[in-house]
This record gives sequence, C-alpha cells and structure tokens, in this order.
Amino acid sequence: KCWLGGNIGTPLLDKIDDINDKDMVVLELSSFQLHTMRNRIHTAVVTNLSPNHLDVHKSMQEYADAKRNIFLYQTENDTLVVNYDNEVTRQFAQENPGRVILFSRQRDIEEGVSLSGDDIIYRTGKEDLKVLNIKDILLPGVHNIENYMAAIAATIDFVKPEDIKYIATTFRGVEHRNEHVRDLNGVSFYNDSIGSSPTRTIATINSFKEKVIL
Repeated sequence: KCWLGGNIGTPLLDKIDDINDKDMVVLELSSFQLHTMRNRIHTAVVTNLSPNHLDVHKSMQEYADAKRNIFLYQTENDTLVVNYDNEVTRQFAQENPGRVILFSRQRDIEEGVSLSGDDIIYRTGKEDLKVLNIKDILLPGVHNIENYMAAIAATIDFVKPEDIKYIATTFRGVEHRNEHVRDLNGVSFYNDSIGSSPTRTIATINSFKEKVIL
C-alpha cells in the first residue's frame, strides 16, 4: 500500500497507526519541514533549487542546508535522485553517501535518466530502457518533463514502464497548480494560485504556446 502526503496538503500524522512496515510512503517535504529533520530517507528526490523563502531563511546557504537534510542521513543502501541541470543539486550528488541517480533534460546521462529525441531513457550502464515518450505527458511545460524524469528515477525499481505511461496519459495535475478551470468565449482560464514564487510562475507561463494574460 502507498501513502501520499506531506506539504502537498495531506498530513499523515493521524495515519501513523495505519501505516505498517511493508507500506510505502511518499512525502513532499518543504525546507521548513526539512530544517530540523535528522531522519533517514530511503529514497530522496531534489528536483531543483533556486533562491526561495529567503524572507524566512537567513540566507541562501541556510535554505540549501535545510534541503540537504533530505539526504545527509542516508546510508550506502539508500538512493538520492537529483537534477543534473541545476548547479546546486548537482553538487548534492557529490555529497551523498549512497546511490545517486541523476536526471537531465539538457544533457545525455550515461547512468541515469535523460532524453533521446522525444523518449525518456533510463540508463543503467548496461542497458537503455525506453520508459516514456514526452508526447504522452498530459501536463504541459518542460518542468513537467523533468518532474516525470525525477519520478521515473525514484520508482523505476518498483513501477513498470507501462504503468508510468498510463499515469502520464491520464493524470491532469493537482488543484491550483496550472489547473484548467474552463473555456469561455475562446479564452482558456487556468488557476495557478499555488505558484507562490517567481520561478514557479515563470515555469507555468513558459508552458503555454498561446498568448498569456497574467
């Protein structure tokens, strides 16, 4: 059984008694939640890192250090998934004590997840596994291609490519995140009220080919 929650709006504290050792838990953790965390994470994912929440964190260094806690307490048996295209997260890969899986939309990764034309490929060093064609992804924007790359890297040991494709072709996203509201008089309306940082809003705007009124 898989439990989903965390910073995305579903706390799992009240579910602890129902979660057993054989279950899997997927948590989105903010820098505020990671700031004082000292727990081991079996599979940690960092999609990217840019200046954010600096009205709360004392500096960019403190913000990055909070993010580091997601992998600092891993062992050699654990996995860290990081974005090679982001300078800060690329540095994380060199600091991690365990297995590292890189993903990159811009470069060819010898061992990890990258693009070959329109195909997302997972390379082990021994074989190339075609997992997904980016045209199958229902969510718009290159950032969602990167999100799928990260998800593939994190779950490839547990999830079949055909199941990943099914999700890509059916999942329409979450509420308030570039959420299609309605079409009226030739205008499509989208709700992106969760885009509370410049980088998020820029990624959303760049996902549209049409003229955007913000």
